Amino acid sequence: MQRRVQLPLGKSIFIFVLTALFLCFEMGVQVSTAVMTHDLMQDLSLSTLGLGFMSGFYYYTYTVMQIPAGLLFDRFHVRDVIVIPLLICALGTIVFSFAHGIVLGSLGRLLMGAGSAFAFIAALIVASDLFKPQYFALLAGLTQMLAAFGAMMGATPLLPLLHRFGWRSTMALLAAVAIVLAILVWACIRYERCNTVIHSASPIPSILKSIRAIVRTPQAWIVALYACCLWAPMAGFASLWGVPFLQTVYQLSHTEAASLISLMWLGLALGSPLLGWISDLSRHRRIPLALCGFVGMVAFSWVALNTVLPMWLLGACLFVAGAACSGQALSFAVVRDNSSPSTLAAAIGFNNMAVVVAGAIFQPLIGGLIGDGSSAHFQSGACVIIASLILGGLIPLFGIRNTVRFPAEK
Repeated sequence: MQRRVQLPLGKSIFIFVLTALFLCFEMGVQVSTAVMTHDLMQDLSLSTLGLGFMSGFYYYTYTVMQIPAGLLFDRFHVRDVIVIPLLICALGTIVFSFAHGIVLGSLGRLLMGAGSAFAFIAALIVASDLFKPQYFALLAGLTQMLAAFGAMMGATPLLPLLHRFGWRSTMALLAAVAIVLAILVWACIRYERCNTVIHSASPIPSILKSIRAIVRTPQAWIVALYACCLWAPMAGFASLWGVPFLQTVYQLSHTEAASLISLMWLGLALGSPLLGWISDLSRHRRIPLALCGFVGMVAFSWVALNTVLPMWLLGACLFVAGAACSGQALSFAVVRDNSSPSTLAAAIGFNNMAVVVAGAIFQPLIGGLIGDGSSAHFQSGACVIIASLILGGLIPLFGIRNTVRFPAEK
């Protein structure tokens, strides 16, 4: 039986939005390197491959921490499990701002990823705790929308700060934002989860049981693979290589390229809640998930395989490609459909681990394919994302069960 924390609606919405602000911050930090590529390569003496690996360090700890983060949410107070990661994020951002080479830069990204690993899980757990189950897909979409807005803030709006203060001072400012958020979370989030085992006397057997339950479920792996494939355009392109791709292949200015990449995040922001609402209304998951893969493949192929497109068409294709990545957010509704309350946070962490693996894989992979940075090499790197989207369209048709259940509340 699903049990929900009973709070006034206004307070529930406030807590959800406050938690989602952590996700907004995390996404802004995650993609901030996309508008700093030239400065980072110059100041830290990096090649395209080196930049890809350094940026990818964010995803290594983010990936490793997903299941532990979920387990911590299943066993400790929400407030505590949010505040500490926010402070780790702030520390990593400060370390990154002092970097003069790949080692310290990678350490900063490593710490940022470790702290950020808790953000998306936190928002979905709060949504599951405080709102009715039939709204979860919509709330997952809204969560992704807020994440996309955070990513947009880490792109074009960051440029004036970069131009005026430089990337080091800008990163230090982001660290201050994380500290303020930690203070607000500590002061405002005080509810306790209904299905949480607080400070269990024998946590190890319980933890191992939760992990075994997840990894022994074939659907968990299939849905995770789908989520990874659908996130490839955002992690590999929008988060790092999209701006230099548009500058090189389409001969756009830095500001024009960053503005167009922001359209991918806008498409994701608008598409995620809409897709969640449609899926909940129709009680179908598979067809919307498959359409996201195939529509994204068509839209992204237009961008990747051309060298001359009208600005409006280029922007429209990027917007649609971003909107198609909404399937990644809907995959978390599938996870919830198939998870028990006691393992929900860990299951969400497992699926989100697959999402961030996309960054760890595609950022250095595309960086290696880009090589000398010619237009042809940039397009070769983009073809990897096209292949990922094709696979993402096929997985729901042949591997994902259409299970939509709204369990009774207690």
